[in-house]
Amino acid sequence: MRKLDNTNAKKKKTGFWSTVAMTIGPMGIWTLLFFVFPFIYIIIVSFCSLDQFGNVVYEFSLKSYETLLKPTYLSIIFNTIKMAFITTILVVVIAYPYAYIAARARKKIQNLMIIGIMIPFWVNSLLRIYAIMNITSQNGIINSFLMNLGIIKEPLQILYNTPAVYMGFVYSLLPMMIMPLYTSLQKIDPAVFEAARDLGASSFQLFTKVVFPLSIPGIMGGVILVFVPAMFNFYIADALGGGKTMIIGNLISNQFSVAKNWPFGAALAVAIMLFSTLIIVIKNIISKRTEVQ
Repeated sequence: MRKLDNTNAKKKKTGFWSTVAMTIGPMGIWTLLFFVFPFIYIIIVSFCSLDQFGNVVYEFSLKSYETLLKPTYLSIIFNTIKMAFITTILVVVIAYPYAYIAARARKKIQNLMIIGIMIPFWVNSLLRIYAIMNITSQNGIINSFLMNLGIIKEPLQILYNTPAVYMGFVYSLLPMMIMPLYTSLQKIDPAVFEAARDLGASSFQLFTKVVFPLSIPGIMGGVILVFVPAMFNFYIADALGGGKTMIIGNLISNQFSVAKNWPFGAALAVAIMLFSTLIIVIKNIISKRTEVQ
């Protein structure tokens, strides 16, 4: 009997591990091949150097990180963080009213508003950026409309400047903020609003004391989804900024594709990944404090 029990136990263990291998195994291999190994390789390359022929020398070196500390590159990093921060603020200001109205509206209107936000995701983001370029160009819809009305005599220079880049970032990343905010605001029990009204809270107090604190997890989730991509979406800065706006994403892309300085490009990527990790850690701390309160 004991032998039979041991045999059955071994079969159960074997069956369990085979099930784990069949379910988690393919995804684990995919993650290792396309996420973990490339990430480790980038870190390794960041501590390498280049020889006189531009080939990567796999010897420990801090030269790339020393180059990173030069004022020119620190300025680009600072400008990138500044642009990402301003973009995030603009997206929150625009997304919050939309998400709040959608969360408090009737079911049919909610569905229409959410579908209206999701539809742009069905089109490639680069194509959407080119659509913005066509609309805002000197011969585009906006300038043609204003000139036909006689409001302006010459086309406005809407493209190829910093405001155009901000416009592209906000347009592309707005849904990333709306969806977490909508989910967070929708979870608020309507009884909470009634209780606040019964206690004599004004509309302003209702928002500042009830709605906004309860929506902070949604805001923080949206911040991660907006802030981090805003530092890397170099094609938006290239297309709408006309090459005049340099962000860290452009710099990394140039180091790998044009300058062929892989160690420096990898060092830049590692630095931004560390900064992004710091933002995520801060977000988790704020979210936990909010949940405790």
